[in-house]
Amino acid sequence: AERRRTTSKEPDASPPSPSPAKKMDGKDQEDAAQLKLGEDFKDARCLWNAEVAIILDTTLKRAGNKLRNVGMIEETLNYVNKFKNFRTKSDVQEARRFAGEEMKKGVIEEFEMAEINNCGIINAEEAMELIPTLNDKFSNREDELQSFLDDLAEKFSD
Repeated sequence: AERRRTTSKEPDASPPSPSPAKKMDGKDQEDAAQLKLGEDFKDARCLWNAEVAIILDTTLKRAGNKLRNVGMIEETLNYVNKFKNFRTKSDVQEARRFAGEEMKKGVIEEFEMAEINNCGIINAEEAMELIPTLNDKFSNREDELQSFLDDLAEKFSD
């Protein structure tokens, strides 16, 4: 029987993997940190926790016990209710209108807005730390971002 020789040497290092933003063939790949969300999300609307709560609540009221996954829906509803910033449908609609105006101006993107809202970010420094694309947009203009966040926070339900 042939015996394998073992050595204490470390195995050769494998070649470095490509960066998360590039594929091996050099084509762009999805990368949320750079707002490269892929074709599937090109025209998608990013939901806020408060909107998800409205959808789930409406679903439960309409279908009730006819649903297969009532427990899962109720659990998810409880979760988004803990983290939503807007308590009423009219508050959500008002905040969406405000955010929509800012998105049309190019101040902020849909995905960034959902991140701000769903994470409850109300501070420009925190927003720029947690959402890398805001660093580029608001570099040396943190006061503009803070003003936007303050205006949005005014729409939050108590």
